[in-house]
Amino acid sequence: MDFRSPYTQQQQDFRAAVRAWLVQHFPRDLKIPPDGSPLDAENQAKVKTFRRLLGEKGWLAPSWPRELGGGGLTSGLDVVLMEEMRRMPLPSMGDNNRWVPAMMVWGTDEQKERFIPACLRGESITWQCFNEPGSGSDFASVSTHAVPEDGGWIINGEKAFITGRFDPDYLITLANTGKDRPRRMNLGVFMVDANSPGLEIRNMRLLMGSERRVRFDNVFVPDDCRIGPPYQGWEIAMSVIEAERGGVAFRISEDGTIESIYQYLRDQRNDQ
Repeated sequence: MDFRSPYTQQQQDFRAAVRAWLVQHFPRDLKIPPDGSPLDAENQAKVKTFRRLLGEKGWLAPSWPRELGGGGLTSGLDVVLMEEMRRMPLPSMGDNNRWVPAMMVWGTDEQKERFIPACLRGESITWQCFNEPGSGSDFASVSTHAVPEDGGWIINGEKAFITGRFDPDYLITLANTGKDRPRRMNLGVFMVDANSPGLEIRNMRLLMGSERRVRFDNVFVPDDCRIGPPYQGWEIAMSVIEAERGGVAFRISEDGTIESIYQYLRDQRNDQ
């Protein structure tokens, strides 16, 4: 029987460095709601400060290239970092970069520069606002609508089933951009400033934790915050969901694998 360590010397050295850094920098005296509900303002501030420190080292997206704001780590070192992060008494760091691959494909150069580095450096939190109270996971039936306006769009509607621990800076939002167009060919995706006039965020208490809901009441979104063509939101949303289901290299977690298996089984069932 082989009792040698499964980790290389490089991994062990990196583990020691990571552990020492985390002990020095992780936020003390955190009050984390045990039911998964949002952090209060004081504890959000503590964790967001810590997120920015992680982002400065590229550790919010450890295996992403350094030029994008990632850590440039090998998969072996990425695993070690994730193991050490899980040892710390911390809430979820806010896995809000699943939209980044879609932005890299569909976004303009200006949008990539504006949104991606801030996300990977821990300077912004982005909520995914696709689901709605009456549509569940059927994105093709969303009723939130976006109407063209001079220089942008006016969005009205409601999003639901959001469980973020942190208050957002941006909302990546799916909306109907052409009510007379065929399903899946009438959707657009927008990056909405969470401080926009007419935007309301509410907490809905549940038996365990809480759900966040977002209401758009004549929210104006500049045209340069629309991601991709105005009617290609279905493809863009599917790009985001692919990352959520584990299809992106930097997201190395067992959750991604399980979600991918579930989706495969669903696809097989639907094909029968």
